[in-house]
Amino acid sequence: MAGKTDKRNPPGRAGGGGPAERRGRGFTRAGGLIDAQMGRVTARRGYLEARLAALWPEIAGPEIARVTRPVKLTLARGPAGGALSLAVLGALAPQVQMMAPAIIERVNAALGPGTVRRITLTQSPRAFAGAAAPPPAPPAPPARVPVEAVPEEISSIGDDDLRRALETLARNVLSRKPDFS
Repeated sequence: MAGKTDKRNPPGRAGGGGPAERRGRGFTRAGGLIDAQMGRVTARRGYLEARLAALWPEIAGPEIARVTRPVKLTLARGPAGGALSLAVLGALAPQVQMMAPAIIERVNAALGPGTVRRITLTQSPRAFAGAAAPPPAPPAPPARVPVEAVPEEISSIGDDDLRRALETLARNVLSRKPDFS
């Protein structure tokens, strides 16, 4: 059988003579017949968007990723190129628009040349889950000064009326219960 060609699957047709794997009883696996074509399509469609979303913080940088999120990637053939839609926190849209050339350059470096030629922005009224850094821890409450130490702290003030007023104010403030809610 070394010199024979299969009449049902000649070498010039999809699946013939290539990586399509023959299985039991001479059947060819259907996925193997369209593997090359599907590889190109999925790389350009779904997987490219998923890759962009997963790598967005690295592609855009932490400052831009904190206020933007990729929404849609539209691919186009020819010189028109693709379009990337970004959701942007409201007031920061003009700043992101000014950074668009740098964003386009970074996206094309990560996903392939000519993937994106233009960016469209959509304002988003709320923050993005997972994109922003966690809020900073609340500051530690200041150390409380005992009421007895107040006269010592303000003893250097020369004006008696001012010193008494400050002492009264300090006693009133320090006698309150702290409200750290």
